[in-house]
Amino acid sequence: MSVKLLDKAIFGAVFLLLAACGGSSSGDASNAVSFRLSVIADEIFDADSDINDPNQPAISNNTTSRAQLIAPDAEIRGFVAQTSTGDASSNDNFAFSNDPFDTFRTTLTQGQQIALQLFDYDPANPRAVDLDLYILDTNGTLVSVSFEFDAEVERVTVNETGTYFIVVEAFRGQSNYSLVIGDASQTGPLASNQVNIAAMAAQQVTGMTGRAQTVSKVLRPMGAGAPVHPLGGEQVSIYAPMEVTDLALPMASKGPLSSVFPTQTLGMAASRADHDTEYRHKLALLHHTKMTNTAANDHVIRPYHYPRLMAAPPTDPDLQWNLTAVDWEAALDTVDIAAPGIGRPLIAVLDSGVFASHPKIAPVLVDARDFVPAFLDGDAIAAAQSGAASAEANEEVVINDPNPDECFEFHGTHVSSIAVAPRDGGSVNGVIDGDTMEGVLPFADLMMLKLGYNRSPNCQLIVGDIAGAIRYAAGLSNSSGVLAPRRADVINLSFGGTEVDAAVEAAIEAATAEGVIIVASAGNSGAGINPLPEYPASYPDVFAVAATNINDQRAFYSSSYPQVEIAAPGGDARFDQNTDGNSDGIMGSMASVNGTSTGFEADYALYQGSSMAAPHVAAGFALMKAIDPTLDPGTLRRVLEDGLLTEDIAAPGRDEETGFGLMSLKKMVDTAISLRDGTLILAPDFRLEPTAMDLGRGLFEATFSIRRSGGPDFSIASVSVVSSPALTPEVLPDPEPVNVDADGYGTYRLVVFRGGLTPGDYGFEVRVAASNGLLKSIPVSFSVVERNGNAATAPVHVLVQRRTANANFITELSSTIELGAGGSLSGSNLPAGDYRIIFSTDLDNDGETCDPGELGGTLPGGLCESTDVLSLSGRQGTTELVLERQ
Repeated sequence: MSVKLLDKAIFGAVFLLLAACGGSSSGDASNAVSFRLSVIADEIFDADSDINDPNQPAISNNTTSRAQLIAPDAEIRGFVAQTSTGDASSNDNFAFSNDPFDTFRTTLTQGQQIALQLFDYDPANPRAVDLDLYILDTNGTLVSVSFEFDAEVERVTVNETGTYFIVVEAFRGQSNYSLVIGDASQTGPLASNQVNIAAMAAQQVTGMTGRAQTVSKVLRPMGAGAPVHPLGGEQVSIYAPMEVTDLALPMASKGPLSSVFPTQTLGMAASRADHDTEYRHKLALLHHTKMTNTAANDHVIRPYHYPRLMAAPPTDPDLQWNLTAVDWEAALDTVDIAAPGIGRPLIAVLDSGVFASHPKIAPVLVDARDFVPAFLDGDAIAAAQSGAASAEANEEVVINDPNPDECFEFHGTHVSSIAVAPRDGGSVNGVIDGDTMEGVLPFADLMMLKLGYNRSPNCQLIVGDIAGAIRYAAGLSNSSGVLAPRRADVINLSFGGTEVDAAVEAAIEAATAEGVIIVASAGNSGAGINPLPEYPASYPDVFAVAATNINDQRAFYSSSYPQVEIAAPGGDARFDQNTDGNSDGIMGSMASVNGTSTGFEADYALYQGSSMAAPHVAAGFALMKAIDPTLDPGTLRRVLEDGLLTEDIAAPGRDEETGFGLMSLKKMVDTAISLRDGTLILAPDFRLEPTAMDLGRGLFEATFSIRRSGGPDFSIASVSVVSSPALTPEVLPDPEPVNVDADGYGTYRLVVFRGGLTPGDYGFEVRVAASNGLLKSIPVSFSVVERNGNAATAPVHVLVQRRTANANFITELSSTIELGAGGSLSGSNLPAGDYRIIFSTDLDNDGETCDPGELGGTLPGGLCESTDVLSLSGRQGTTELVLERQ
């Protein structure tokens, strides 16, 4: 008998076997019921060894010597509390002591994901409970961390195969939780803030939002304090200049971000922080990040990266194969003939600043502003002047550095020149003729909004107020307090990360509503290394750009996921396949150390990356906007989906590697002219986001949206699933609306119940039908794992209830199977009748049945609130019922 349980958060199975036997030593033997109830759990389950239920003695798992060994694909149900519960009347295990940490040890594989879900999370009061997720290696060195202050789910991706300690910390409050280790999924991340410790530098503070620019931040050591974790102690304004490398940031005194955590909490002999100053700086910076966001009640600091790879400067930059690849010459010839005299479109590049005096930048730089907060560079956003100097790239020269060219990158300069480098321009170093390099749109203007800069050592990047910069580019009010003199036509975002940022997404939506077109690099994670979508590229209003090589194929590093929409040249500097003497990277402007190693001078370089691909598309869209000023993002997406802007280079139609295909500047120009002249009429339509979903082996639900395109006058008639006979409505119900308007447009939730399915891979479609007959679908896939029923759970609390004549239920037996899975419960001499059996774990010992996060349900009805009953009466033989966890 397969049923759905109340808590469907993660897959698994719980089996209850019931035997009803005739015979009794007293009463009417024909009407007396005896039974034996056994609990068996799916092998994927395990239980935290120190939950709050007094029926399970709390066995500490706070140190490495006591760390729980778990399987590499486990689902742990647990409980943590930052302070004691204070409830002695309930015999809580932690009535007088806290349980701030749970530590687990396992072997993890590169690409696996670890998800921590807080079951006591309340969206109306997200700060009441805060659990964080930390990954340490066997030496106690912090590897990755996810430490949102208001998230229901924390998640990290494993970057390298090895043995690790997983630490769940109660930063504030107490909560049941599930800790799930599983394969990567392409559906996209839940709100999460993973930081890869190895990849960061002590100077790297990233992602300032604009909503907290005037908030004074209050810092205190992490892991100490009252139940609500109030912030007190030293007050630090994060907008005052501070030098991280001088340890101006305080370190945590407790918790996984403290230097003493490996020795005092995990029981290790030594800590890396004892001898590695750089590592101490990183811990201090992470502590600052956590406390700053918590104090501000805002995502003030966020991690992003610039997806680019550096190659050696070319000996001869004459041949720009990337322009040939997009049919550049034919496109500009068509503009000269069919669209003469068009204006100069404005492209906003949000990046690391520019080498403003470069001859390929200076002639076109018309608006420049600094969106790096003062606490990073000493120059407040509101005080920054609109001029070239305010967006100057702050690359550093290190005197006598044996590898000086490795300590700067001029990422923003390179990206900008790919898009807008003019045809004219002076010579560079008296050697390279400035006329030999052109951007995709050599008659565009540049708005440079500086989000960061590189600092030695190792040229690590610092990123500023992304949301504020987007709003400025769109001509909207923003954190600088100044409105742009001219709204950008297109915004280019050549950076990204796997986390969602509500402030950035809101800014993108606002800019799109103003008609601004936004493109972003899809990322450099490859097709199989880390398939998670990257943001901001994956937001619905952004055009995600993949990278191609000189052979018009997806570049080996270019990320692949369903949100990818278009491809453009990104280069592959490993080869010289056109035998021109240069690597096949993308040429762009930069600067190199001058002869005295005291400053920089204009130069060129070959880079590869999706960062280089995005400005190709940004320039193409800006050209279309110049030809047809009425072009809006919705219309642009329509013609892209119709194949009017690209050449299909992979699987027919849209694919995850190159989207709708390689951009064709000639087709872009032709389409823009047709739109301008009214010869191309686009019928109203709708679109689905995302275009594909993979729930993997662990996700049980996902959301998708139905969006209007071109002002349709029709409604959505139905949203349903189309599947094989094995996927019955019980397994796969039709999607349910979450936030949908009267015409059916909006967000829907899809839920999959895996119980009862045999192990294997499954696929189906979500089919959307419009009232005018239009049909579209989203392919969805998921998998079911092998199970053998050898797991453990927390104690199982059981209520055996008989239904009375007036349809009420009387509890005939209440007991606890202390061993959980593998234990059993017997009952005898119960009156014959109609029964239901309610069972549930109680991790937090609140006496409630089927709380969020608990394993529980009813037999035979499945859901905890079910009133379905099972008729039991005296008879010979055994009745066996199976209840599967979904």
